[in-house]
Amino acid sequence: MRGRSARRSPSPHSSPIEGEAVGNLLGARKTFAALGLVLGVGLGLASTADTATLERVRVGYSVGGLIPFPVVVARENKLFEPLGLEIELINIPPTLAVTALVSGDLQYVIFAGTTLNAAVRGLPVKLVMVYNDRPLFSLMSRPEIRSVKEMKGKVLGVASLTSGESFLSRRLLKESGVDPEREVTLRTIGNTPDRLIALRTGVVDATTLTVPVDIQAEKLGLRRLAFMGEILESINGGLGVSERWIQQRPDQIKKMIAGVFRGMAYARTNRPESIALVMSKWKMERDVAEKAFDLMISTWSEGGTASDQAVQTGIEESLKVSSSKQSVPLSRVIDFSFVREVARELKIK
Repeated sequence: MRGRSARRSPSPHSSPIEGEAVGNLLGARKTFAALGLVLGVGLGLASTADTATLERVRVGYSVGGLIPFPVVVARENKLFEPLGLEIELINIPPTLAVTALVSGDLQYVIFAGTTLNAAVRGLPVKLVMVYNDRPLFSLMSRPEIRSVKEMKGKVLGVASLTSGESFLSRRLLKESGVDPEREVTLRTIGNTPDRLIALRTGVVDATTLTVPVDIQAEKLGLRRLAFMGEILESINGGLGVSERWIQQRPDQIKKMIAGVFRGMAYARTNRPESIALVMSKWKMERDVAEKAFDLMISTWSEGGTASDQAVQTGIEESLKVSSSKQSVPLSRVIDFSFVREVARELKIK
């Protein structure tokens, strides 16, 4: 077990995922020691572990929305330390994170969708927990459009034709009786800020925006046609690991999952403190943070898994991107045996 090194305390006003750009991750593991801001703060419900012998665990995630919140709130409230873990949260692009997972430079990633896509492509990685099984996105429109059904004949802005949010948008339209291929014009716009500008300026009639950007768009006078988390299932937040790590460290995987469960439980039972954390770490005003927090926890899965149908849909959408006709079994992309065991031990239904 690695000894504990000196660590920096994050500023209470800094983003939990700020840091310098990640360099080439294909080199030796020592590269990771020089990465930007690393959030190496141990977590636990009660301080029972010897802090001098905490095992350091590298977890990859990226700047953006609230998907990593269960891990962040656990870090802030020391919910991993009695489990013997010290967490380093490393800001890294999703595709590089999976590469680092396979090479062993990272032990876990919080990119559930990216992990699923990589597993579908045949990389030796799996999802061992899905704590966010509904999308943290809203379909936002110009104020004159009052329902999803009114999207017939309109222009929908998407990041790209194969992006995750574009698949979600099309699924939502189809659920509402609108044919996204024949009755809507899809226009590729790019990332979230660009799509918001396109919506405000009338370049598109609607687009999908993540929380909390959707809340901020409402304050600008745009309309929320639907919060997708109330309608669709989708693989979003979770823990991805390498198959090698499943074989070598099943004990640590269970500890990591237990820590995430504890972070979720803390957030649910300590709403004021959790909202304050959202405000300080994600730089939100109170009213936005309150709405974002409530939307976020509504998308959390109770038992840390996703339905077979949600996983199958994720596999099919991933295959569409690559135009592959192969058949991919669920067992290639998920292993929920660990999370089910931990849930039983914690008496989580």
